[in-house]
Amino acid sequence: MITRLAVAIALLAQLPRAEMQRVPQFDNARAASWKSVIPPHTESTFHRHDRYRSVIAIVGGDLKTVTPDGTATVTRYETGKAYWFEPMLAGETHKDVNDTDRTIEVIVVEIK
Repeated sequence: MITRLAVAIALLAQLPRAEMQRVPQFDNARAASWKSVIPPHTESTFHRHDRYRSVIAIVGGDLKTVTPDGTATVTRYETGKAYWFEPMLAGETHKDVNDTDRTIEVIVVEIK
């Protein structure tokens, strides 16, 4: 019995892990848009947003934003709602973390 369990665990460890996806929607002289698909228990790399943007929740959920010093905030994206964000201050970065058991999907429209 223990051998079967060990084999099952070893096989599960070999499965590819889900990753966040960024699917381009459009890009022109005035704006760019992409769909972000954020699977459960994934996180992005640290990054920044230099432009004004709107985020529209296609499949909502609670998305955690973490700064390099470990400060975390959670934004509850409601399905079908749009959110407005100012550009980040110079030098600021963050990463997005989906700690939930549900995939979150949003459309981002960034003003150039």
